[in-house]
Amino acid sequence: MQTFEVLMYLLSILLLGAMILKKPVKPLYAVSIVFGMILVVVMHVIFEQIRWQLYPLYLAVLIAGIMVCFKTIKTIKVKKSMRISTIIVLVVLIVVSGVSSLIFPVYELPTPTGDYLIGTQSFVIQDDSRYEQYGDDPTQYRRIKIQLWYPAETVEDYERAPWLEDGKVIARALSKDIGLPFFALDHTADIMSHSYVSAPIRSTADPYPLIILSHGWRGFRNLHTDFAEELASHGYIVVGIDHTYGSIATVFDDNDVAYLNPGSLPDRDSTPDFLDYANQLVNTYAGDITTTLNHLEEINDPTGSSRFSDTLDLTKIGLLGHSTGGGADVSVALEDDRIDAVFGLDAWVEPIEETTIAQGLTEPSLFVRSGAWEESYNNTNLYSLIENSTSSVLYQIDGTTHYDFTMVYMYSPITNIIGFTGDVDGRNLNTILKTMITDFFDGTIKNNTNGNIDANEWDVVRIIPVE
Repeated sequence: MQTFEVLMYLLSILLLGAMILKKPVKPLYAVSIVFGMILVVVMHVIFEQIRWQLYPLYLAVLIAGIMVCFKTIKTIKVKKSMRISTIIVLVVLIVVSGVSSLIFPVYELPTPTGDYLIGTQSFVIQDDSRYEQYGDDPTQYRRIKIQLWYPAETVEDYERAPWLEDGKVIARALSKDIGLPFFALDHTADIMSHSYVSAPIRSTADPYPLIILSHGWRGFRNLHTDFAEELASHGYIVVGIDHTYGSIATVFDDNDVAYLNPGSLPDRDSTPDFLDYANQLVNTYAGDITTTLNHLEEINDPTGSSRFSDTLDLTKIGLLGHSTGGGADVSVALEDDRIDAVFGLDAWVEPIEETTIAQGLTEPSLFVRSGAWEESYNNTNLYSLIENSTSSVLYQIDGTTHYDFTMVYMYSPITNIIGFTGDVDGRNLNTILKTMITDFFDGTIKNNTNGNIDANEWDVVRIIPVE
């Protein structure tokens, strides 16, 4: 909780205590308490966030303030029944507000550990070689939205970017998708990132290596902002993709939003040809990655006017993806010789054809599996891929779920209680993953090694032999 929020709770309890007292409150005390509360509320509105979790508290403060003022006026008689009813209402309002704030707190994003400041910019791309398979208009070309994070020269006088660049549209789409009230995650739209919008890119003698970042089914690009900012702070340009209709929402502009299409990946148990849908989805994601690479080649043109002109080292390209995004990374790397390294988080390679998987990857690859996926349909193709690849290794992080590889730790401290996340603390897991990712890409992309990392320092991480 923020400072003035805590003060509001404390003062509301003080007001409640004044209500419970049978004796009238001395005018000086009443005025001091009410004036103090007004001051705290004003400071809260100016310096902190007005959010739905505090609405019951705001109402409690208003009611309590009025009732305390009534108690100081001896000519106004407040019936006992009314006083007791008001006290009960106040207790309920304060408790509801407090519980809501604890379940849906406002967290800060993990601080990047690298030396570089971070800028960010977004683009909408249209691929005129592909028609949209999941939208309502079959004549519409495929469009995606990408966001770049990059080392910045300065952030002075530049606006800090929110974590969710597209704000409440994303927050409410996610709330709907997981069955919460539409407003439940609105506060996440006010959480700020460590990146600055359109800050100038840092000048360098050598162009920056490139990492493409892909989310999973029902994800979105900002669900991995922590990885993007970490890598950018270490001297990479990172490009996150919103995979349209596989993302919970892709916001092209205020009046043009493409929401998740659940029919893109129907229920496995009730769909006999489920893997056909899955294969199409993974290949669509893969096409988005290829589209993004082609666009980056265009904006990197030294004769162009883009801020990224001649700043991307397109001879050093890594792919980082979760779930369907990780499977798409593998699909691209198997076919596209521009790729130099692959890092997959529960990479869903099951939908890729076995004959394609059997070709193996020629570039270094590292796969991290959650404990929940230890027994999975995915393992057959995953093991085959690793066995047939030139330099590939599989790690498992015990006590984790599939969703632990996203920024789910930003939403609620009770996710592990309801089984959404595992036993590993989300912030600690984030540190482990960021270290593994950065070490791997530093080794493969920057230093041309196989990217082997030392996981012995973490008890929850173990290497899985694949033979």
